[in-house]
Amino acid sequence: MRPVSLVALTGLLLSPGLWLGPGLDSAVYTLAGVVIREGRMPYLDLFDHKPPGLYILNAAGQMVLPWLDPWVVSWLLTFGFAAATVLVVDLLLRRRMSASASFAMTGLCLIGIACHAIAYGGGLTESFAILPLVAALWAVSTLSPGWRTSAEVGVLASIACLFSVHAVPVAAVLGLASIARARPAEMARRATAGVVAAAAIPAAVLIWLAARGALGDAIDQIAVYNISYRASSSGFGYVLLAACLILGCLAVPVGIAVVRMVREPRSFDRLRWICVAWVVVETATLAYENRLFLHYLILLVPPLVVLAGPGFEWLVDTMRSPRRGSRNLAILLSALTAGILAVSGAAVVGLTAVTMSGAGTEQAVTDATSAWLDAHTPASARVFLWGNDTYIYLVANRPSYDSHVYQLPMVTAGYWTPDKTAAILAAWTAAPPDAIVETPATVPMFRPQPDPPTLPNYDTLAPLRAFVRANYRLEATFGSGGDIEDIYVLIPTG
Repeated sequence: MRPVSLVALTGLLLSPGLWLGPGLDSAVYTLAGVVIREGRMPYLDLFDHKPPGLYILNAAGQMVLPWLDPWVVSWLLTFGFAAATVLVVDLLLRRRMSASASFAMTGLCLIGIACHAIAYGGGLTESFAILPLVAALWAVSTLSPGWRTSAEVGVLASIACLFSVHAVPVAAVLGLASIARARPAEMARRATAGVVAAAAIPAAVLIWLAARGALGDAIDQIAVYNISYRASSSGFGYVLLAACLILGCLAVPVGIAVVRMVREPRSFDRLRWICVAWVVVETATLAYENRLFLHYLILLVPPLVVLAGPGFEWLVDTMRSPRRGSRNLAILLSALTAGILAVSGAAVVGLTAVTMSGAGTEQAVTDATSAWLDAHTPASARVFLWGNDTYIYLVANRPSYDSHVYQLPMVTAGYWTPDKTAAILAAWTAAPPDAIVETPATVPMFRPQPDPPTLPNYDTLAPLRAFVRANYRLEATFGSGGDIEDIYVLIPTG
């Protein structure tokens, strides 16, 4: 019943995604799967700045389950990956802790990677990248060292990197761990096996992109655009506080474990030291990027939970110590941990309520907008989306006008230019979109600018506004407050 209960709880925490729908990122990745399934290419026919792993996986899932809605397929894949991650973490902890303690720690990990405030109902790249990373951690810490283990770790690490660029530093740590503690000749042998195995799948993906003419666009969007996107970041803001509140319950146990590891390094196996390196490099990566979203925590929660295990055990054991000083310290730290745990729990519950409420409102407006498009435009009508509600394309089942299925690249300084705006205007002039839908956006079309403005918000789109004024009429408006969507329809010639 233990694995069954963990899997069931994972599904329960992710279940809001089934009726609330995906967020911006998840909708884009799901739509990318549809694009591939239809014989088109990501990057070339759909702009996005993530590695192609999840696009390919979504397309494969949609081909295997063609009778299901594409978003449902993506959700099922998320559930499978998240549940498998939880079971691997549980396996790691059960080898080092008591049954009840490891179950409790696995439960904390489960909440940290599947609750709606962090996973947003599923479909995010981090939810997929974490499984091969945790599997590689298990391989490094459990299997006998050798070139075969290094090759297995290399394959898993490369798969994780195909899902998320945030997995790259962790993959490097795991790769180094798989070749360490060996003589130079053996180290070279393991490194060769790991590199060759790690290169196989990415090489096949690169060949596929190059053969279909999308490699140049992929490099532009994953490398060039990401650099500009990072430069336009507004910083951590309130999200850093929310992240600290969520992870705060692990602060004291992790701190105790690290102090004990420094004092008695040989008393701890390599699993803990790899987790320390994992947390350090991932935190440094997020600091360098100068931006944080709560779903990034998915890549931090498993190693933090593994590290917190010895700290929790020390608290329990020391509270029964015959030494009064040690016992009192343990009681004080336990009380502090319990208080922070209550705060973290309240933060998770509160943030989950906020995100679910927001997702529900957005979904209602998306449904209304999509229903209007479905009822008043032909199935072949090409729609241009001004904003970020990409899910409209999936619900209305209308093709996108071009590769830009959300607004962010068009308002990012350092990447977008007036020449790119002019290119879109030229395409509109030659063959205008049948409908233009303005959804919530950092740079609105006609609605007032957000106050305060949300980055990125570089605006060179005035020529497009003038074209819409001259050639379109407003046909329908849905929603209220900050969740309003307007539908503009092309005025017939003459």
